[in-house]
Amino acid sequence: MSDAQSSRSKSRQGRLGRLAGAVTGRVVETIDPDSVIEHVDVDALLDRVDVNRLLDRIDVNRLLERVDVDRLMDRVDVNRLVARVDLDAALENVDLEAAVRRAGVPEIVAESTGRVAGSALDLARRQIVGLDVVVDRLVNRLLRRDPEEQPWGPPRLSGERPA
Repeated sequence: MSDAQSSRSKSRQGRLGRLAGAVTGRVVETIDPDSVIEHVDVDALLDRVDVNRLLDRIDVNRLLERVDVDRLMDRVDVNRLVARVDLDAALENVDLEAAVRRAGVPEIVAESTGRVAGSALDLARRQIVGLDVVVDRLVNRLLRRDPEEQPWGPPRLSGERPA
């Protein structure tokens, strides 16, 4: 093809392109978009959409910024959610011994055991003192001792000097 023919061909293509653009512009201006949408098979159109490619274009962080977390949480049924939790699996990796130590359970048990033992010992001492008082009175009666002449307690505790 000669240069002159090539130049005429390009000129012709340019005029045809301009004409097609003008016609298309006029057609688009006169078409009602709603009437076009009524004739479009949306399912066929969606079948041609590459969803993965579309999702790659979505900025998830920007999308999450628009989420109202409080409103979302109001819609969550916590009881239903907890019912689905497998507690055995969740607790499988929990070190219960360490948790018990951190909570101070051994110290609490030792302290309460010491208090119970101390209380039991105090109770036994009171019982022995009571028994001692009863035996002392019984012996004094058998020996016909005057209770007024008996000391109040051991001399060092009562502040009396031994005779």
